[in-house]
Amino acid sequence: MYENMPEALIISIVLVLFTTAIFYEILGVVLRVVAKHDLRGRLLMFFLVVSIFSAHTIAIWIYGAVYWVMVHTFGVEPLSGIAHDNFFGYIYFSAATYSSLGIGDVFPHGVMQFITGVQVLNGLVLIGWSVMVTYFSVQKLWDIHLPSVISKDKNSE
Repeated sequence: MYENMPEALIISIVLVLFTTAIFYEILGVVLRVVAKHDLRGRLLMFFLVVSIFSAHTIAIWIYGAVYWVMVHTFGVEPLSGIAHDNFFGYIYFSAATYSSLGIGDVFPHGVMQFITGVQVLNGLVLIGWSVMVTYFSVQKLWDIHLPSVISKDKNSE
């Protein structure tokens, strides 16, 4: 494991920078659309959810593809517990890792252990970032709903 540590470190850094850059670009588009257009209510929520979910999906697929390439091109030890050694097994593993769910039915060995540990941290940062963007974007909705909630409370007193 330790003989490939420099490669694992480089791969991890590249993956973090690449997925963060993609996430940044997608969130930049989301924020520009939210700022320029008068998206309200459900339309804003659907746009946010689809955009952010797409960004997370892209990041998961990037990690999964890298794991698959590492095993099938560079001879890295494959995942244990994977039912069928196919591309979608690596996507499944990546999704469980990215979300920090870590189901435990599939697990890495050797150099991939380090990279999956970095993926967990990368996923948590990107998930937190998407929560922050959603929170600030949805603040637009409070201006719409808050006056009606306040007036209903005053009328019920």
